[in-house]
Amino acid sequence: MKKLLFLIIVILILSISAVYADTIGYTNISDIALYKDADYSSKITDVLNLNTKLEIIKEKNDWYSVRTQDGTSGWIEKYFVTVPAERYAANNTEYKINVRTSPTTLSKTVGQLNPGDKAKYIDTYHSWHIIEYNGNECYVASWLTDLEYGNSQKIYLLYDKTNIRNQASLNGSVLAQGNRYDSYDVISEKNGWLQIMLPDGQAGYVAGWITTYNQNYYSEEKLGYKKTAADLNIRSGPSANHNKVQVLTKGSTVKVVGSENGWDKIVSVSGTVGWCSSDYLSETYPLSGKSILLDPGHGGKDPGAISYSGKYEKYVNMEVTLKLKSILESMGARVYMTRTGDYYIANKERGRMADKLNADILLSIHHNSLNNSDYFGLSTYYNTINYKDPRYGYDLAEAIYLNAITVNGVYRDGILDRNYEVLRETNTPAALIEIGFMSNPQEEINIHNESFQDIMAEKIAAGIVDYFNN
Repeated sequence: MKKLLFLIIVILILSISAVYADTIGYTNISDIALYKDADYSSKITDVLNLNTKLEIIKEKNDWYSVRTQDGTSGWIEKYFVTVPAERYAANNTEYKINVRTSPTTLSKTVGQLNPGDKAKYIDTYHSWHIIEYNGNECYVASWLTDLEYGNSQKIYLLYDKTNIRNQASLNGSVLAQGNRYDSYDVISEKNGWLQIMLPDGQAGYVAGWITTYNQNYYSEEKLGYKKTAADLNIRSGPSANHNKVQVLTKGSTVKVVGSENGWDKIVSVSGTVGWCSSDYLSETYPLSGKSILLDPGHGGKDPGAISYSGKYEKYVNMEVTLKLKSILESMGARVYMTRTGDYYIANKERGRMADKLNADILLSIHHNSLNNSDYFGLSTYYNTINYKDPRYGYDLAEAIYLNAITVNGVYRDGILDRNYEVLRETNTPAALIEIGFMSNPQEEINIHNESFQDIMAEKIAAGIVDYFNN
């Protein structure tokens, strides 16, 4: 009888609070509070950046108990955490593949993957896959390995009439179309594309940037911004009967992440999550009063990188910049451009233009290139030479980077300090983004796709908003 009672108690505990083992998640919103308990009325232990890596310890109802990489523990609502699919780096070649200590062929070899071997995939950085190997994080060349998914891993489509193709490329033939909210089991990943299983048993490919692992607000809608119309009580739930967790002063800007029965779920600038009556919130423009200089890199006699297929970087830089300009203006910003057509302007003049305009920030838009066509990924840059306050350049580069790499099929290439002239020749907080490698044949095709450009412009704009909010 005692044994039976003990088993019942154990089952009840597990049903309330499931324990996780080696499960990793990432915050999917910027500046979000981590709470001491699974309750918005409890004490805040930390405020986390977007894309913060979390070790999930256990779950309780709609909450995760987590630990950050610096050892801070607390609770966060599942709503704000994306748990990536379980993936493996597989050696499907006939040769042994070296496992290294860092993402370069010059680094130490610590082992090998034999043909047919698989290793748990963690992330991709600088065109190398990070894997778990003998209890450590190590690197294998992405161009020698394939990414395969665990069983029953699902993705969701973000748009109606999404094309599903017969190969991992926009050049592939269309096998079928899917609609928003449709879910599919994922088989593998290649060049930013996901191989999925169709209902008829066929395998097809869908562009990663129009999919999500989580069917939640952040992947389905654009984040809303509002302003408090009066001093306002923020509560732990969607009614006046819930506990008061904070008082926001009149004119405070909040991010609206959901609505229910006339109440809005909000995240304050300080990261607090709560609910307030929608009657006391008014629409706002998050970049109102901000002056931004956008720099479409190269132009005129300077074509920039020449892509794998012979296209000029200067044109795609302008395409993305015009899309970004439109989004920023819709958010209330005053936007200038260093060039509005295909003509040459010196880099030092681009930087100095920001000072003459008294711009709040300068962002230079570029696409990368190398002699090695294997490399891919997105990077941002700042400069600490001849710059009054390097903190602001880094903060801008980081905010944009953290937003951009949340897109499926976009891989990390780093936030880097470089002595670029356009960044050096200004006293304005400045950053430069390299959206992808035109020298990589697959990434080049993605770069020229309008839907990819649209989503990237939205993410860059979200990063700029995050920068100003901080």
